[in-house]
Amino acid sequence: MGGKIEITCPLRYFSYKEWRSLRGEKGKIYSHCRKECILVGAIDRFDVIVVGGGPGGSVAAKKCAEAGFKTLLLEKKKLPRDKVCTGMLMGPWATDTIQQEFGEVPKDVLADPYYLSGHMIHVPEIEPQIIEWWTPMGWRKDLDFWMNQQTQKAGVEIRDGNRVIRVVQQGNRCTVILKKGEEHQEFSSRFVIGADGATSVVRKSLFPELKVRYTGPTRECYEGSLDLDRNYMHWFFPRYRPRPRFDLNYKGDFFIIEGSGVRELRNEINETLKNYGFDPTEEPLWKDGCVEPRLHSELISGTFSPALGNILLIGDAAGLLFPITFEGIGTALKSGIAAAHAICEAAPLGKEPAEIYLQEIKSILEVLKRLYNLQEKLNQEATKGAKALSEGLRAAYEETLKVD
Repeated sequence: MGGKIEITCPLRYFSYKEWRSLRGEKGKIYSHCRKECILVGAIDRFDVIVVGGGPGGSVAAKKCAEAGFKTLLLEKKKLPRDKVCTGMLMGPWATDTIQQEFGEVPKDVLADPYYLSGHMIHVPEIEPQIIEWWTPMGWRKDLDFWMNQQTQKAGVEIRDGNRVIRVVQQGNRCTVILKKGEEHQEFSSRFVIGADGATSVVRKSLFPELKVRYTGPTRECYEGSLDLDRNYMHWFFPRYRPRPRFDLNYKGDFFIIEGSGVRELRNEINETLKNYGFDPTEEPLWKDGCVEPRLHSELISGTFSPALGNILLIGDAAGLLFPITFEGIGTALKSGIAAAHAICEAAPLGKEPAEIYLQEIKSILEVLKRLYNLQEKLNQEATKGAKALSEGLRAAYEETLKVD
């Protein structure tokens, strides 16, 4: 702990005179505001603070540290932490970027069958469409933690179990206010990268008026296997439409049913999977869920730009998910690298990196726009019958895998 203290509360800054009058025990102060009284520790100072310990946060922090910036990565959960996700590395944006930035993923980080042969698309009454595509597969808990470890080796300080509750930007400094247990603390930095997922606190601090729509994927884990090839990811479209859908994959001795349509499609899931040996009366070993942001139209139209001043949003926090598959690892990695590049370019010039970052991610947004339009075309294909939908889905999913 150290450095000159600039006191903030979640709602406003205090003058030095106010701070003196409100000062509590030595080394700490009480930040008073209309809503709450928070005991805050003296400020730690960094060049860059990254909020969120997923792939995007790890690569952004690692690149900043390698460039010589004193970098802190904050994660609200204890590491290693789990995430609701298929755990597939889908396409070059994920596989190639991880190889370049972290090295080859160790086999013990992946889960049996380790490398999928490809993807099967199931539309009722139509033979499955098969996309042959090498796809590494694992539990996100293991994959993300391996990247966390590589990031730490690069010189990044990682503090887990720290929940960020507010980010304040004033002048050329940012203050990150967090909570760990019952204690509140502040960290100061020149730059902040928000990699804190779909319900990003950094995004809410930066754009409090932004209305975000969400979907809610669910994941259910069962022991055993079904009469479905474990070497493929299986995508099911039981209502002859691109959405709602569900998918099924294997990890070790388990099979996982997941997707944003699991609750809505309960009856269809039971009827469909009975044909492959599934017992609808069986209870899952466990189930969980998450949310995904829907910001494609706002990003494409330009009504939302995921950066302001010295604060940059990446990955899910920025809404940068592929339409169609809703894959997010590749876009998180690419935008994380773009954020680090923008900071490296802006810092020596004394500039804010937001404008540079928004230029850097234009190529990502162009891909999202192309896939978003393709997603809309899929809805039209669905009106032409099951065969047209099946072929359209195959072409669309293959298109997302080929993005490089």
